[in-house]
Amino acid sequence: MGVVYDKTPMTSSEANKTLFFQALESSFRDQSFCKATLSNPSQEQRWKRIVINTFTDSKGNVHVSFEYSDGRQVERKNYSLEQSFSEIASWIPLRMRNAFVKLSHEELTFEATDHGSYRLKRREVSAPASSAHTTHNRQKNYLISTDSPFLIELGIASKAGEVRRDRHDKFRQIQKFAEIILDLVSESTRPNEEFSIVDFGSGKHYLTFALHHLLQDRYKALSVTGVEQRPELVEFGQEVVRTLGLSNLHFTAGSIASHPLESADLVVALHACNTATDDALAKAIRAKARYICVAPCCHAYVRQHCTASDDLKGMLRHGIIAERFAEGLTDSLRVLTLEALGYQTKLFEFISLEHTAKNVMITARYTGQKRSASLEMLHGLQSKFCLSDFYLDRILSDLLPLSAPV
Repeated sequence: MGVVYDKTPMTSSEANKTLFFQALESSFRDQSFCKATLSNPSQEQRWKRIVINTFTDSKGNVHVSFEYSDGRQVERKNYSLEQSFSEIASWIPLRMRNAFVKLSHEELTFEATDHGSYRLKRREVSAPASSAHTTHNRQKNYLISTDSPFLIELGIASKAGEVRRDRHDKFRQIQKFAEIILDLVSESTRPNEEFSIVDFGSGKHYLTFALHHLLQDRYKALSVTGVEQRPELVEFGQEVVRTLGLSNLHFTAGSIASHPLESADLVVALHACNTATDDALAKAIRAKARYICVAPCCHAYVRQHCTASDDLKGMLRHGIIAERFAEGLTDSLRVLTLEALGYQTKLFEFISLEHTAKNVMITARYTGQKRSASLEMLHGLQSKFCLSDFYLDRILSDLLPLSAPV
């Protein structure tokens, strides 16, 4: 993985480039690398953004995942630590101008300007003891450490900071969720930035507390609200907040549809049943949320309102197939709606927090680029399945152009 650096005197611009690659190479060597985002393509090419994360396998070995995105589709590849440095060097600065790199002890922001110069900003960060990458404790390299106070209060970990034997599944799910959220908001941090989060249907609040814990040091002013219909769970959440002495996290009782939402940076709704997911999406869109993360649960509305075209009746006459097909159709319509209204989306399989075998998660980042092609595909699906509406389009009818009559 060695790189030979020119020994001739350097300008400050050249020094910035050299220092960046020296720090990057060193981070892979000592395993202090955490994640990176490459963006701002310097030439016309397919990939517009690359997100890089480390992960630890069941044997404690560290790998690096590269996620290449063109704005609509995502391609993932895994590399070794040595290969990862070479892969990044092949993109920066010739094919990607910007790089944001998070190490265990500092953050690097590298930029290649239009004038051919290089800028580098370095910011020290506090690294939790459990994040050190050493051979004997790699399995403890978690985004949210096992001794986090909220995990202890919620019964996920013991007072000694060890995950309880019957809570390992929940702990892994929290880690996966944390990874997804950091990927989603990876480029959002700005000096003195305020950031507000609303978690609809927060339930027992595992993920609401995880969001707060994960992002509290990232933003100057963080505000997290958990919305839950069951008053006893709201009171439980508030009691934990009081115990931990948290001032910028609170819970409120109410449904998704009834909760007023004027603005939000991130809206989360996991396992909101049937059209409650659509209510959350509509609330987020109207609030001009920068980021959205939902994991739909149940898809009854579309299944009850659609009619299969003749060429599909042979397949959809089976109840279990019709149910699964309706799930795919519903989530496809949701994604197309988000794209038509200016969001860049991802739809992928996610391990359910309610212990179901599989589930789908949708994440969205607002870009303002409304996609007419997505709207045409949405209308095409409505027409093919004789859907006068799929609920989400009805509650967003003032924002979403109507389709031709079915």
